[in-house]
Amino acid sequence: MARKSKQQSRHAPELRVGRQPGRRSIEALVEAYLQDQIGGNRSPKTVEWHRTALTFLQQFLQQQRGVTEIGAVEAEDISAWFTHLRTTRGAHGRRRTDRTVQTYARSARAFFRWLERRHLLEENVFDLVLFPRVGRPLIETLTDEEFERLLSACVTPRETGRLAERAVARNQAILWLLYDTGIRVSELLTLCLDKVDREQGVITVWGKGDKERRVALGENCQKHVFAYLDQHRPDQQELARCGCSGEKHLFLAETCWPLTKNGIEQLFKRLRKRAGITSKRVSPHILRHTFAVKYLLLGGDPFSLQRILGHEDMDTVNHYMHMNDTMTQAQKRKYSPGDHLSTRQPEPGQSAPGELGASDGN
Repeated sequence: MARKSKQQSRHAPELRVGRQPGRRSIEALVEAYLQDQIGGNRSPKTVEWHRTALTFLQQFLQQQRGVTEIGAVEAEDISAWFTHLRTTRGAHGRRRTDRTVQTYARSARAFFRWLERRHLLEENVFDLVLFPRVGRPLIETLTDEEFERLLSACVTPRETGRLAERAVARNQAILWLLYDTGIRVSELLTLCLDKVDREQGVITVWGKGDKERRVALGENCQKHVFAYLDQHRPDQQELARCGCSGEKHLFLAETCWPLTKNGIEQLFKRLRKRAGITSKRVSPHILRHTFAVKYLLLGGDPFSLQRILGHEDMDTVNHYMHMNDTMTQAQKRKYSPGDHLSTRQPEPGQSAPGELGASDGN
């Protein structure tokens, strides 16, 4: 009999303290949620976003509200956290924007919905609070003239030689690729040689969520990208001398190693200054916006735009459609046929020239 009980105990599951709904610590649940995100193949950037937001929440609840267990969280605690995010300064000493606050709130809401699905909550407090609202962001775009100024800014008259020509070719190829495809800067930096189909004029990029998509290149874009690859990108001998033999990334820094996000930021900062564009921020993302709006303005349909940009839903595309309609109506007013008649017509309520005299004669 004792032998049987010993065998039973060997296979019995280990008791887990605090398994009851509401009695588990917030800190432990946050870590479990993050592990679930990693196991679900969420991108490192997404996991880090959740970690940052939920750490803020957990620390606030513990330090400001004295709450450490998930069952003790009330709607007032969440509302107080929203207020705390709005009224305190962030890591860089600046007030958080409405969009940043909403971003943190979205992470916390997803966490509480996960708890609900796991039956670890009796009531989801996010159903009882007002969710932070944010106005529709102002999306800036570049004009044709501003884009051409950026291309010209790639050329520096005081710098000559092979390396200077390489930098011009690379930087112009980067601008054309961002402007003509609308890809994200992360997609640009991870683009490799084997993902460029020269025969079809198509690139394959890795988007958010490790999703692959193909994007066609226009003729002008192909000319500049292929000219950089054929005439200016370091060959295998040069790569070997730099200690990076076999490097496959499309765009390389002066060191022959892959271009980094910081390198792109510094490049756009220099180009903006040289181009004399002071009224707006110049970045890869503004080129993404410019592509989207111009694509619609030139007759592209919103559903193909959604696939090209790699969006999971139509929310952002709908915003581009609204911008496109506004620009279309502005163009119509500018070139309205009724405002470009060669003859002057009377205003409403006024008589045409000679009309008054004719009526007097009768």
